[in-house]
Amino acid sequence: MPLTGRRLSLDNPVHECDPASETYVEAAELRRYGQVVPVVLFGGVRTWITTSAEASRAILEANPDIGKDPANWAALQRGEIPGSWPFLTLITEKSMFNADGADHLRLRRLVSHAFTHKRITAVVPRLTAIADELLDGLSGDGPVDLKTAYAYPLPMRTICEFFGITDPDEQDELRDEYATMFDAVATPEERSRAATALEATLVRHIEDKRRHPDDRLTSTLIDIHELDGDRLTEEELLGTLHIILAAGHETTVNAIMNTVVALLTHPDQLALLRDGRRPWSSTVDAGLRWNVPLKCVYMRYALRDTDICGTVVPAGEPIATMIAGAQRNSDTADARFDVSSDDRGHIGFGAGSHFCLGAPLARQEITIGLERLFTRYPNLRLAVEPEELTHIVSPAINGLTALPLHLT
Repeated sequence: MPLTGRRLSLDNPVHECDPASETYVEAAELRRYGQVVPVVLFGGVRTWITTSAEASRAILEANPDIGKDPANWAALQRGEIPGSWPFLTLITEKSMFNADGADHLRLRRLVSHAFTHKRITAVVPRLTAIADELLDGLSGDGPVDLKTAYAYPLPMRTICEFFGITDPDEQDELRDEYATMFDAVATPEERSRAATALEATLVRHIEDKRRHPDDRLTSTLIDIHELDGDRLTEEELLGTLHIILAAGHETTVNAIMNTVVALLTHPDQLALLRDGRRPWSSTVDAGLRWNVPLKCVYMRYALRDTDICGTVVPAGEPIATMIAGAQRNSDTADARFDVSSDDRGHIGFGAGSHFCLGAPLARQEITIGLERLFTRYPNLRLAVEPEELTHIVSPAINGLTALPLHLT
């Protein structure tokens, strides 16, 4: 039962979220106060946060009382959100991620031209080749950090090549810039420099594709237009590239690692895959049900005083949507990893009109990444005890700093 006797408001937050906290421990603590509670985020930003799957779904699915346009965030419009807050760029730039209604439909329709089934299917041979190239480079002598050697470069190289970014140095620049932008330990100055450098890298990339178009995603986004002549503006193009790159590598990196841990600590489930009794594609939903790589999604805004699972969020106030902690609690699901289930009722890819457009690509990356890894190294095992694995210090990502493994 929620704790009673305390008036809930952003002026009276119940908790100060700590990016270093263990995801499910902090979620359980917040749930003591209710399904939607006021907190202080990393960087001093105040928001409401959902703590249950029911409340998170109420936010993610179509709700006329809740929007994504940051123009509806009263504190932001009053200039109260620090410019150094690491998520400010992502939630304010022009992209379908931050749009509502007709604007969102227009942007999603335009961008969807670049995410066709044919295009995703065409990526599979190259994705498989990248996985095999990375596995060829692993050494069986001593522990290997799977994150550095495989789980990170696989989706990063894939999404970069999907965009038409083939220069390894440019790929490394993007990796480092994103890592710094969302590093809770970095200083505000370091994050600001990284954000500036990232924008410059993407602008150079767009200019290069205007001069040298190809059949990859960026050129497609530059070229797409509707019969009525509608196309992405320069600002929308830059924002779209930014959000797809951000969402297209970090979450997949940690989905791969979290699921490797799940398989190595649930040998009965791994046996179902090895024996062919379950397809490797079943690991995607099993992993996202068990340990989804997202702690929270930022932000949505109450367009008017809105009741969410019994709590009224005043108009103009922000709402963060808990994902991992909301999914795994006694009211909605246990923590059992189960590849035999075909249940896709999780919120790992979001829900409603903002459901992840890149989900089909992420499914291919996770499926192929795991299948190639465990086929190449059938005796794969953890190099440390599961409880010795260290978690990323992040207000958004639920993942590991490293994943040391013995390959043989």
